[in-house]
Amino acid sequence: MNFDIHADIVELNTSFDVFKYLRKTAEGYGFKYFSVLTLPGDMSGNFNNHSIINNWPPDMIKTYDRLDLMNISPVMVALSQKSTPVLWHVDEVLTTKTSVTAAAARDLFHARGFVRGINFPVHDSRSQRGAVGFAGDRNAVSKNELLELSMISIHVFDRLSNITLLSEKEAPPLSERELECLRWTAAGKTSSEISTILSLSEHTINHYLISATKKLDAVNRTQAVAKAIRKGWI
Repeated sequence: MNFDIHADIVELNTSFDVFKYLRKTAEGYGFKYFSVLTLPGDMSGNFNNHSIINNWPPDMIKTYDRLDLMNISPVMVALSQKSTPVLWHVDEVLTTKTSVTAAAARDLFHARGFVRGINFPVHDSRSQRGAVGFAGDRNAVSKNELLELSMISIHVFDRLSNITLLSEKEAPPLSERELECLRWTAAGKTSSEISTILSLSEHTINHYLISATKKLDAVNRTQAVAKAIRKGWI
């Protein structure tokens, strides 16, 4: 892929712009999945707590969290200790050394085409640490691809940081109803279940969640919940 990386990324104005850019980039390099994570000193919590943007299927995220891979995956351990790219293969990550349960989950990741990948440790202008990852079932990346993806990851993380900082300054506060719907969503409740709990129509619940998602410049309600948690609102 031949392009001016900085010029392309600096033109991205919202998280959704970055999402579309990463989706196109992943496909261009033969990957199926991408993720941008925060890497604070305390890595407790689940995938959604640390995810800024990703296109992972919900069932794969649930499996990842059920296996507690955010805390025990050798990839995450390496990212917390290294400043160089971490290349991995699922058969080397999900082994009995990780956990017996993790080893038993390999088939699901293979079935999803989540077989081989690379994660880049990055940081932004405020020294916040993170990781940008790409995964799929393609062959190992070449040296040139490694360099290109590394540069893309650095610029994407810094751009997302600037977008987030700007949105935090400009975004209007969420209404109490929007926060309430996000809290119940974080608790695993569906729109139908929340409508019963709050004695409101399901249409109204969806309206509140859509509004909160837009105000938080999130791609979906899952990311909106993660952002609200990071802001300390829920």
